[in-house]
Amino acid sequence: MASTGVRRTRYKRPACPFCRFEDQVVRIVYGDPGPETIEQSRRQEVALGGACAAPEAPQWYCRGCLRRFDAPGFADSAEAGIP
Repeated sequence: MASTGVRRTRYKRPACPFCRFEDQVVRIVYGDPGPETIEQSRRQEVALGGACAAPEAPQWYCRGCLRRFDAPGFADSAEAGIP
């Protein structure tokens, strides 16, 4: 498989502010998903957020309570290279 040049970084996920689960939280990916992102979505490692993202679009999704949210204090996932 070809490398995308993006460094994968382990990160601590924020706890969901609604249900407090941490292990159910995944990053929301915006834009046209490529094959790798689609596969990550199938494995429930990321959530697909749609083609366009507004600056205020939430960055995290809780699979436990099905809510989207932001987490102040956590690095912006795009800047940090977080999958």
